[in-house]
Amino acid sequence: MTSNQLKSQLESLKAYKTERVRIGKVAIDYHLLLDLIKLCHPQSGVSHQACWCLEQSYLLEPECLNDYLAPFSALFELEINSSGMRPLCKIASMMTHHYYGKKDHYLKTLLKLDYRERILNGCFNQLITSDKAANLAFSINALYDLGKEYDWVYEQLIPILQQKLDEGYTVGFQSIARKTLKKLGH
Repeated sequence: MTSNQLKSQLESLKAYKTERVRIGKVAIDYHLLLDLIKLCHPQSGVSHQACWCLEQSYLLEPECLNDYLAPFSALFELEINSSGMRPLCKIASMMTHHYYGKKDHYLKTLLKLDYRERILNGCFNQLITSDKAANLAFSINALYDLGKEYDWVYEQLIPILQQKLDEGYTVGFQSIARKTLKKLGH
């Protein structure tokens, strides 16, 4: 499999999980993860499809992104559509959970400060601009964890969550927002 073949497969990809998993595995097996990350860029024409498959690569083998954390975190600085940002925010939520968790984890030495800051800014952007429940939930989870290091995060997070609760977002969003506010003592 070549990079061009990978892009061709992404061009015809539908949202079926089995195909996303297959392509995610192919990206790992053929050492095409960097190519897949580059295809996540909006100008590729297959951005959200590439993001879907990157999520599956990470779920199959979380260590697969270890050598690509810089280009992965740079994706949070781009204007990727909500369908593409959902899997990126999910990966970020899982990474920050491991990074800030009590158990020893390899990400504690690999997820550098600038990577965490890119994820932080990208998740705040999603929280402010997105109306998609999954994007919001994954962003909230990542921001909660990042707030363990950046004390200003909670000061910003609390009023945003309270405002969005008042605006009547989905039941799923309301649930995660209330749980997070409760953890923050509100």
